[in-house]
Amino acid sequence: MDVLVKQVDLLLVRHGTTRWNREKRYLGHTDIPLDPGSRVELAPLARELTGKAFHGVYCSDLARCRETLAIISPAHADTAMYDPRLREMDFGAWEGHTYEQLQHEFLYRQWIDSPQQVTPPGGESWADFSGRIDGFVGSLLKDVEGACSRPEGTQTESEAAHSRSQGPEGTGPDSQVPPEMLIVAHGGALRQLAVRLVPGLSFWDVHIQPGSLLRIRLSFTEETGGWDGMLVNEA
Repeated sequence: MDVLVKQVDLLLVRHGTTRWNREKRYLGHTDIPLDPGSRVELAPLARELTGKAFHGVYCSDLARCRETLAIISPAHADTAMYDPRLREMDFGAWEGHTYEQLQHEFLYRQWIDSPQQVTPPGGESWADFSGRIDGFVGSLLKDVEGACSRPEGTQTESEAAHSRSQGPEGTGPDSQVPPEMLIVAHGGALRQLAVRLVPGLSFWDVHIQPGSLLRIRLSFTEETGGWDGMLVNEA
C-alpha cells in the first residue's frame, strides 16, 4: 500500500466571461477584458476564497485573467506570478471567428478532427502549446515541494483556522489541511494542466466553465516517488 507523505491542493480557476465567450468566438492570445457583468458572476467564488492564504498564486498575464484574480482574491493580485505559459492556445487567423464562420474551411475541418496534427494558420501548434504547459508544470512542482517542506505536523494560522471550521469526519482541529495554491488561467490551459497532473485523464474529460473552480489534490507517495493528482470536485 502507498504511504502518503505529502499533499497539496491546487485550485484551478477559469477566468470570467468575456464578450467573445458569449459570442462563441475563438479567444486565445487576443487580450480583451472581462464583460462588465463578470464581477457579479465571480462574486460567489470571491466569497469562497475570502481569507485564504495561498502558498502560491499563478495567473496568466492576459487581462481577463488578471481582472479575474483581482476580483476573486484581491489580496494576492500584487504578489501573484503572472506567467505567459498559462495563456490559452494561440488560434492565429481564427481568433475572433466562430464555428459558423469557419466550418467550410478545409484546414479548419482537419483541425477540428485532429488538433494535435493540424496548426491554425499563423497560430500555435499543439506541440508548442502542450510544451509550454509542461514547462509550467515543472516549475509548479518545484514550488509544491517547497510548500510541503515545513516541519511535519505544523500548520499555518490560516490552515489551522480552516481545520477548526471543518466537520467531524477526520477534519477536526488536530487534522492537517493540505496547503493550497491558486492558478487562474484559460479553459484550454487548465484542461491541459489537469491532463498533466491527473493520471488517466484526457483533454476532453475536463469541464470548467468561465468563473468556476476545479480542485486537484496532489499526493506524493513513497512507493511512486512522485506526485499524482486526483479531481476533488468540479464547479
